[in-house]
Amino acid sequence: DNNVICEIPINFIQASLGCEFDVPTLDGKVAMKIPEGTQSGKIYRLKGKGIPSLQGYGRGDQLVVIRVETPTNLNRKQKELLEEFAKISGEDVHPMKKGFLDKVMDFLS
Repeated sequence: DNNVICEIPINFIQASLGCEFDVPTLDGKVAMKIPEGTQSGKIYRLKGKGIPSLQGYGRGDQLVVIRVETPTNLNRKQKELLEEFAKISGEDVHPMKKGFLDKVMDFLS
């Protein structure tokens, strides 16, 4: 396979609002636009930016994997703003959403 994989870290604000940045490729940097609402693990394909074929024709693609980084050291103001955002969005801040296994266990108990 002649594809190249590249992971790009972005913060949750960039993922939420969308952003543009330069991606390093074998041929130099390429501008890439990430749409708003991009989720961590999303893969974008840059056609023809991978490794050249040994047969002399064609190239692989470059796969750009987006990794959304979650902040770990929020100050008080940042926490307040995020909690306010959660309230406006109608999301509960503290409890985790139940997964499938949790729902099955609740049903059985």
